[in-house]
Amino acid sequence: MDKQIYLFEDNKVERFLPLVWLNPFLNLRLGISTFFEKWQRVLSGIKGIWVRDYLRDYSRELYKNLKVNSSLEGEILIVNCRINPYQKNLSEILNIECGEGLKYKDGTVISFCIKIETSSNSEDLDSLLSNVKRWRTIGKIDLINGLEDLILRNGDFIKEDFDRFFGKYYVRIPSDLRIIGDDVFIAETSKIHPFVVIDSTEGPVIIDEESKIYPYVYLEGPCYIGKGTLIRPFTKVFKNTTVGPVCKVGGEIESSIFHSFSNKQHDGFLGHSYVSSWVNLGADTVTSDLKNNYSKIRLRYKNVEWDSGTQFIGTFFADHVKTGINTMLNSGTIVGAFTNLFGGDYPPKFIPSFFWGQKGSWQVHDLEKALETAKLMMARRNVNLTDNYRELVKRVFQLTEEERSYYFGK
Repeated sequence: MDKQIYLFEDNKVERFLPLVWLNPFLNLRLGISTFFEKWQRVLSGIKGIWVRDYLRDYSRELYKNLKVNSSLEGEILIVNCRINPYQKNLSEILNIECGEGLKYKDGTVISFCIKIETSSNSEDLDSLLSNVKRWRTIGKIDLINGLEDLILRNGDFIKEDFDRFFGKYYVRIPSDLRIIGDDVFIAETSKIHPFVVIDSTEGPVIIDEESKIYPYVYLEGPCYIGKGTLIRPFTKVFKNTTVGPVCKVGGEIESSIFHSFSNKQHDGFLGHSYVSSWVNLGADTVTSDLKNNYSKIRLRYKNVEWDSGTQFIGTFFADHVKTGINTMLNSGTIVGAFTNLFGGDYPPKFIPSFFWGQKGSWQVHDLEKALETAKLMMARRNVNLTDNYRELVKRVFQLTEEERSYYFGK
């Protein structure tokens, strides 16, 4: 009997909060595609996934053809979804005997294979781990370990995705378009206005289906412009940038990721930043991504602070964040889900989820008003705010109380 393949979230996905409050880890975007789309490229017949319990119903809506936290029967191969699916030793991770498991030297479970004789409806991975009879330590493994990895590795993953998803050729070359380099993909249904410059000398440039590039835009590879995305006139998109599906962007963007359905239509610099879904950045919103003393940037989530290991980190925006005009953000800022920022002063480097206001004047973003805003924004892109998503937002509002208590002292 062939092994059934499942992907699982381990407890270290919490390192990616607040980006994963409203998303399974597999829905994060790195390079051109989400992690789930990458796994689909390398593994055929993925049967199901395990996610945090509160994400179960929404994940079933997101991945309609998968089992999510569901019953098991037969020979099961279970793989950690934080693994880079493109690594060279993937076969070593997958080709293990039934009853065997692999761990990294720090104890991280990489993969394990078990056989379940009768249908089991266990949502507890720990109980499944107890069925492993032999554990081996794997010496070399490529894991996505934290928020900073999403920024530091985006360019490399654009190159990897390009080879797997597109291939090195032009679909068409519009007139009045200047192309430098060879690794360019321009979808047949995209629209590119005159006087656009595409520079692929340092990496591929992909312009996907139904996207629209206005005049006097500069695109430097590696970069990806997603399906249905609009690039405003005079926009500069520098290397290592992903603009996912159905976004509208302008100004200056460097080494950043837009997941999907988000807007930065006006001037302002966005550098080394991650923009989740349903984010709107007001005119002249600016992110610092380099300190004046050129030292390594530190990140903070709640009361935990760590060294990012790099000089360049901008802002991590969780889902449904909004910024007012002229918002300024320090290097290494983390903004929680459904937070609304405005005002002319620099806010703190960690802003909890469901906050509203500015430095020195914060209040909790009313849940029902937040949901109403989300409903209106999503409707503008012909996306319904489903009952499952509404319930997920309500649950995340409860789960993020600890974030807000850090400021209010409750």
